[in-house]
Amino acid sequence: MYVTPAQLADGADALSELSQLYNCDGSLLALVIAQGDTSGWPADEVAVSVDALASIERFIVQADGEVDARLAQRGYPLPLSAAQFPILTVWARAIARYHLHRQRDKTSEETGRIERDYRDALRALDQVAAGKLSLGVNDPLAPTPSDPDNPESGSTRVVSNERIFSRKTLGAL
Repeated sequence: MYVTPAQLADGADALSELSQLYNCDGSLLALVIAQGDTSGWPADEVAVSVDALASIERFIVQADGEVDARLAQRGYPLPLSAAQFPILTVWARAIARYHLHRQRDKTSEETGRIERDYRDALRALDQVAAGKLSLGVNDPLAPTPSDPDNPESGSTRVVSNERIFSRKTLGAL
């Protein structure tokens, strides 16, 4: 998993958004996500939060699938580690949030940001798939630094003639 339910619920308004989406109590949903003790809550409210968590996990699986589909195009060994490539968590979170909010009929400024983040994540993943963007320092498929003394290393080397006009060649002009 590139993103967890806890990471999806983490943030200033993220838990509130999720509890509104699923019409459940935010503190109970946080408790269910953390697998805490829910014995003090009414059973029907716990059931709603448990169902919400199951739904959230389905959207996370969908987001992970979208990430993996694009990474597979480039030939990455899947699944990759989100701990090793933390950008995957950012992208998977944006994709999962988009799919979570897509079921909403309301359009708002926040929905616009969610859609923008989703498009940005897909664009970045497409660039990774095309080899134009790296996953970071430990990227196994990132281009290796080129050796300027070895023309076979894939680098471009510009060679030119000596300068024609300089202070030495022009004298005291």
